[in-house]
Order: sequence, then structure tokens, then C-alpha cells
Amino acid sequence: MAEALLGVVLEKLIPFVQTEFAALFGIKEKAEEMSRTLELIKAVLDDAEEKQWSNRPLKVWLQQLKDAMYVLDDILDQLPTESSQLGCLSSLNPKNMIHQCHLRHKLNEIIGRLNGIAQARSNFDLRQGLRGRPVDEWRQTSSTIALPQVYGRDEDKKQVVEFLLSPSRSSEFLSVYPIVGLGGLGKTTLVQLVYNDPEVGNNFDLKIWVCVSENFTIKSILRSILEVTKKDKSEVMDIEVMEVKVKELLQSKKYLLVLDDVWKRSQEMELGLTQDKWDKLNSVLSCGSKGSSILVSTRDKQVATIMGTCQAHCLSRLSDDDCWLLFKLRAFGADKEEREELVAIGKKIVKKCGGSPLAALALGGVMQSRSTEKEWVEVQKSEVWSLPDENDIMPVLRLSYSCLTPTLKQCFAFCAIFPKDTEIKKQELIYLWMANGFISSRPNLEVEEIGHMVWNELYQKSFFQDGVSDYFSEEIYFKMHDLVHDLAQSISGQECVCLEKQNLNDSSRNPHHIGFHSLDANQFKKSPFEKVESLRTLYQLYLNGFEKYHSLRVLCISGSKLPSFGSLTCLSRLPKRLTRMQNLRHLVIDGCHGLSGMFPDAHNLRHLRTLSVYIVKSEKGHSLAEIRHLNLGGELCIEGLENVGSISEAKNANLKGKQDLRQLILSWRKSGKSKSVLGAEEVLEALQPHSTLKLLKIQEYEGLRWPTWMQNNSATHNLVSLRLEECRKCQHLPPVEKLPFLKELVVRGMDDVQYIEEDESYDGVEAMPFPSLEKLEVERLSNVERLMKRETTHMFPSLSTLIVCDCPKLQLPCLPRVRILSVRGCSDEQLKSISNLNGLYGLYLYYSVQVSCFPERMLHNMTSLATLQINSFSELKELPSDITKLTTLFDLSIERCGKLECLPEHGWEGLSSLRKLSIDNCKSLGSLPDGVRHLTSLQSLTIGNCPVLKKRCEKGTGEDWHKIAHVPHVKFFIVFS
Repeated sequence: MAEALLGVVLEKLIPFVQTEFAALFGIKEKAEEMSRTLELIKAVLDDAEEKQWSNRPLKVWLQQLKDAMYVLDDILDQLPTESSQLGCLSSLNPKNMIHQCHLRHKLNEIIGRLNGIAQARSNFDLRQGLRGRPVDEWRQTSSTIALPQVYGRDEDKKQVVEFLLSPSRSSEFLSVYPIVGLGGLGKTTLVQLVYNDPEVGNNFDLKIWVCVSENFTIKSILRSILEVTKKDKSEVMDIEVMEVKVKELLQSKKYLLVLDDVWKRSQEMELGLTQDKWDKLNSVLSCGSKGSSILVSTRDKQVATIMGTCQAHCLSRLSDDDCWLLFKLRAFGADKEEREELVAIGKKIVKKCGGSPLAALALGGVMQSRSTEKEWVEVQKSEVWSLPDENDIMPVLRLSYSCLTPTLKQCFAFCAIFPKDTEIKKQELIYLWMANGFISSRPNLEVEEIGHMVWNELYQKSFFQDGVSDYFSEEIYFKMHDLVHDLAQSISGQECVCLEKQNLNDSSRNPHHIGFHSLDANQFKKSPFEKVESLRTLYQLYLNGFEKYHSLRVLCISGSKLPSFGSLTCLSRLPKRLTRMQNLRHLVIDGCHGLSGMFPDAHNLRHLRTLSVYIVKSEKGHSLAEIRHLNLGGELCIEGLENVGSISEAKNANLKGKQDLRQLILSWRKSGKSKSVLGAEEVLEALQPHSTLKLLKIQEYEGLRWPTWMQNNSATHNLVSLRLEECRKCQHLPPVEKLPFLKELVVRGMDDVQYIEEDESYDGVEAMPFPSLEKLEVERLSNVERLMKRETTHMFPSLSTLIVCDCPKLQLPCLPRVRILSVRGCSDEQLKSISNLNGLYGLYLYYSVQVSCFPERMLHNMTSLATLQINSFSELKELPSDITKLTTLFDLSIERCGKLECLPEHGWEGLSSLRKLSIDNCKSLGSLPDGVRHLTSLQSLTIGNCPVLKKRCEKGTGEDWHKIAHVPHVKFFIVFS
């Protein structure tokens, strides 16, 4: 980090030496002296940063250097501002003389400090020069074994091969066997060994290898399967076509598929696994003959839980002997003599790799260029590889860190301000880097683009992981592994800290960047950190004024009120003088629901790129036209559209020209204070966005008709999400069924709408309505009768989630692809139509004051149902008669059914897959049926707020205890209201 910080300071100092200001105030010579001193220090920084791990005084010296750099950077930041204020006034002017004296004092002080630091470097025998840096690469895998020899995995290979060749596998249609282990333990290598085993090859008709990495999308995996099997490699196909081709390929074949390096949790195309994605892919892959198998390698046990059909194979660490064999493979190679004295030292070095083949190979690679005993002993004794009380994989991580550029090092180490295991927003981290000057623009590249490049490189190198992309906003959230977080903390030392209650009173540190974890301003002000020198970042602090911290680049606060800035206290409005911040690029306002006004004259913020909220008012400087020339991107929420005074004002917002906007919210607030006579229809017509928009949300629109640009889809063609809320005067929806990329549709509070789609012209597969829609949510549509006026066989071909809330007249059509159904405010007729959705995995039924019993055969088609929740049916007296025939049911929850008196007496053996049963607030339920004893797969039983049932189920003494004694986990609770 020191090298990057020093570089920033030199970039400012060298040009300053040549300025008129430096000569006028007689500080040119001092600035030149400083520049020379810093250049001398810079020459030895590479060596110093590597040696600091084994040299505590050297680490302290580096920290002193960084502290001084922060102070000097503060001084240099003041100089251009002061120069512009004082101009070329005479140096004899009293005001100038005072200021000149003040600057000389500051500079003399920091020069003296730097001279002392420069002289102290001679105590450490530091070498000049820069190290080389390896070329960056993506990690890709294939079925080819990269190493000439693999050690220590014979038993692991044997177990996996036995699983694949086991006769019991031949009776199963598709087995999924996960292999789980830490990064660097050799999961991919093990799978390669199995894949290339001749006996395994003879057992399968077809073998396919797919490197998944973070890109777990059905489309990419299907494409890879087709490419690997040399079918249709160059052809661009829709996902439906690929599904058909893969099914044709696998049909009636016994195949082995490897999905290597699967990452978890994502809802966006380029990122990792979700349950829903796996369910969809699994449905395509489940067409092979009996005995077909999938091997999955992953770092994450959650991936194994989602995908696995059996217990995962957990990969252990290698023995020291096996690590030695790998180490010497690299260290000595085929030609180098294994000298006895080096072997003895090497075996001691190998003990430091902690059973990681990655570490053994990395260490061997380091030793390959070292040939003398002295050099090997130097590595053996170096704390670069093993520090006291440190995890044994840390040396490998530090080796990876040492190969980063200074910018990457600084950006990574800064992440120590976040708590461990926290989810970090990629864009917010880039803003933090920008604000602190860690990254800057280049020719033809904006600084934000540089930030994305830096983040991507750190992610590729596994410093960041678990990337999750928001489905519609494209915002990426990620985490750092605990060990990687430890690395960031050890590197940044006292420079970047996360303050928590346990370290709040640690006065030994002088941080410049502080993140807060569950602390407020009062606790901070009572801590030693409140008086630190050159404080740059205060991140996630709760409330109140920090005007005395003149060095601050970042102030991120949380709470119900906005903080005080100087003498301006803002409770519901932003500071009026905010536009003086001429270089402001990103203003993110999130969760400030009480905000009623903005700052005036927003057009003055010429560099603004993000403005998440803009509130229109009729006052001067608050019109919609203020954002005309702002090149805004990301998310923009425009509130107060009832205050727009003219069509030209709306057009002058120039939304059509803002091609970097991805999310747009247009809101008419019913404030009752509008003076505008302009109709909502005219305003919305003039607010046509650019066609690159991904998410559009319209709230409380008072027009009768939708604008032309929504009718002809000219601006909405690329929408992924559309949300229409409380647009009460509209009787119809715009023609959203034709939007080719629309994945989410939310319609709320539109009482006069009868159909989600009214076009009756659809009569063939080529014109499928809603071709990409995956999630549909309809709420408070009191008159909606059907989803489509003319229901067809091919409607909603991609719909997987359907949420219905307070739509009493809605009848559900046949939707075989829907996997999740949630219905709130259920009517008898609506419940009858649920049987049309026979592909459900999850069914969630909430709230009814009418239904006393469920319709006959409501669940008889549910051959895949895994989760069933019945909640708040106040009149319900019995469960569905066919509930005990749900052979795939995994989780059953019954809550707040106050009149439910009994459960089905017979047929419980049919619930052969049930593992979780929860009964809560069913106070009339007096006992459990005897058939519960037949729930042999049940692992968890929870009974809450059912006092009679609780008493009957008490361990050993309850009348029903013998019925549940076989259940491993039984829990009772009572919540008093």
C-alpha cells in the first residue's frame, strides 16, 4: 500500500514544484527537496514490503511512512485551493504573509518528519529495484490432467469410482455426487483422475466435461454440453432449442457429466448457482438411462446440498509426504539433482504448506530458481511463508498478493474496513476507491471503468468470491473468504480497520480508514480513534456531525436523519450548497423515506454520474429540467411528478438521452400541494427513456392511457422488469406480453384491470406471449378474472414463480412450468384452480376467513411438490384429503389455523420424503395421529403455541411422545402476545 500512496503524492508534488504559487511563497526549494527524498524512499519500497513480515521494526517504519504520506497529501490538496483564493497578490500583503508562514511551518514539519524516515531506511539494509509481475489469466479447467503425476488421492479416487460403478447406481435415473473442499486442495485434479479412468469410461455411453466456474446459467451449460459433444458448436440457438437438442443427445444414454468448479448463490446470468437454476437444469438432464451420473466439484457445502443426491465427498488435506512429492516435482524438476542438504531443508519448508497441493506447488515453483543452501535456508526461515499463530494457507495468499500491482494492493488492503463475512456491494466499493484517490481515469477510460477492471482482476484472482448479481439492477454483491480478510487485515495493519465493540479502545493504532460495525457516533467520540491524524474514511457510522475532520474523503452514515454539515442541520432536505462540490460524481440516497426536498440548481454538478433520487418541485432551481445535461447512469427515482409545470420541462429532463440508466422509477406523489394543471398523461409521454433501460417502475400514475413509447415498445423493448403500482385509473395494461426479455412483471392496485394480457390474436408457438417472463406478481386487482383473455397452450413458457395477493376472482390456468406459487386471500374457486399447476415445487397458501375445507383432489397432480405452507386459515377444520399422497413433500408447515381440530389419521406412510414438520398457533389441535410414527424420514418437528399438543408430546410422559420419539430434533415454543 505504501508504494501506491507514495505514487499518488509524487504525482501531485512534482507538478506543484513548477507552479507560480511555489515560487511566489518561497517554498519551491523545500518542495524539490521533498520530491528527491520520496524518490529515494520509493526505490526501496518493494524490498521493504516483502521483508516487513519478518521484521517488526521495518513494518513500523512503513507505517510511519504511510502516516506521513497521508499528512503530506492533505497539505498538497489544500495548496491549489489556497492558490486560487489568493491569486497573484503581492507577497508583502499581510494576509499572504500569514498564510505563507503557516504553509512554511506545515512543510518544514513534514519535511523534517520525512527526512527522519528516509534516514531510518539505512537501518534495514533495503535493496533498490522492482520485481517482475506475472501475466494475468482466467482460471479454466478441462478433463486433461495438467500435472505429470498426482499424489495422495488414490483413496479419494477409489471412493468416487466405486460410487459411479456401484450396482445400486444402475437402478437410479440420475445420481449427483458432490466433491467438496477448500480452494487449492485439488478437487479438479481428483475429478480429472476419475473422468480419465478406463473403467469409468467403459461404464458410460457418453462422457462430458463442463467447467462452470461462476457462470452457472442453463444456457451456457447446455451450450457447453453441445460444444463438447461436437454438435452445433457455431450455431446460435434459443434456450428452448438447446434444451431439445440436449435431451435428444442424452435420451436413453447412460452418461457421466462433470460440472467442475460450481459456485453458489446468484440470480443473474453470469454468476453462480441457485436452487431454481438447478431445478430447471435438472429437469433437462433427467432424460438419460438408469445409472447416469453427475460429478460436481465445489468449495461450498451449500452447492452440495442443492445439487447432491447423496452425501458429499469431503476432500481432506494432503500428508506432508505427499506434499513433498509435489514440491520436489517443481523445485527439482526432471533434470535438477536432489542434493541431500536441499532435500532436508525442503522437507522442513513443505511442512509450512498445510496439506495444500496448491501451496506445495507454489513453494516448489519459488525454489526452482534457487540453487544454494543459503537461499533455501533463507526461505525456510522467512516469515513470509509462516508467521506466528497464523493459518497455514496464508503464505500462499500472501504470495498471490505480492504479485499484484501497487494499485491492486492498495484497493485490496482497503477492504479490511469491512466486517468479516459481510456482503459487499461492488459499485459502492468502487466509489470508496474513487473517493480516496486509489484509482483514476486514463485516456479513453472513465475512472468508474478502471474501478470495474480492478475489481474484476481481484475477483479473478480469488481475493473476492461468492459474487451475486441482482436480477434486474445488475448490481453485484460479493464476499471475502475469512482467510482472505485476515490477509487484508495483516497487510493494512493500522491503516484500515473495522471498529467493533471489542477493539474500540485499542489506542495502539492510528487508522486512516475506519469502517464501523454496530457502533454509533457517541461510542466513536469516546474512543481513542476520535483524534486520529489525517482521517480519510468513516464508513457506516450512525449519525451526527463530523465537520472537524477536514481530511475526510468518504463519510457514509446510517440512521433515520441526515447528519449536520457545518452549521447546516438537515432533517428532511439536502444541503442547499451541495452544488459547490463541483467534482461530485456519485450521490446515492437510499432508504431516506422522509426526504422531501433536494438542493437547488442540480445542473451545476456537471460531473455527476449517479443521482439515485430527484424530487421535483415548483420552486426555482428544482424543476425537472435541472437534470437535462447530467450524464446519469445506474438508478434514478424521480418523485413529485405532479409538480411538473409544462411539457417542455418534462422533455428537457432528456431521459431519452441517458443511455447509462438501468433503473427508472417515475412517481406521482399525492401531496395535495401541486399547483400544476398539466395532465399525467402528457408528462409520462414526454418522459420517454432510452431503450437500454432494464427496470421501469411507475407509481401512482393518474392517467387513463399509457404513453406511445409503452404502446409500441420503442423504449421498453429491452426491459427485464416492469412494475406498475397504484395506477388506479388505467383499465388495461400496456402490451407487455410482447417484450422479449421481460423476466419480472409486478402489477398492484389497479382495480379496473380484468386481464394481464388482452390480445386474442395468439394462435401459434411462433407468437408465444411473455416468452421470457419468469416471475409474475399480481396484487389487489379486485376485478382480474384471468391472466390472459384468451388462454393458450403456449402461454408463459418460462414462468417459474407466480405470486397472487388479494385477487379473489382470478382463476389460475394450466401452467405446468410454474414451480413456486404463493396465494394470499384465497377463495374456494381459486383453490380449485391450483390443481392446474402440476409442476409445483413450492406452494404457499396464506389467509382466508371463508375456507373451512380444501377442494377435493386439489393436490392430486402435485408429483414434485417439496414445500407446502398453510397459514392463517381461520375457519379451516381439516387439511386437504390428498395431502398424504405427496411422496416428494420435504417440508410441511401449518400455522394460525385456529379451528383445525385434527390431522389425517391414515396414510402418513405416503409422506416418505418428509423431513420437516412445523405446527404453530393451531390451538384447537388436540393430538397427533398415530400415523406420524410412519414418518421415517422426519428429522425436525416444531410445535409452537399449541399448549394442549405440547403437553401430549412431552418427552417420556406425554401421551403422544411414542409417536414422535424417533424424530432427532423436536422443538416446542410458546410466544406470549
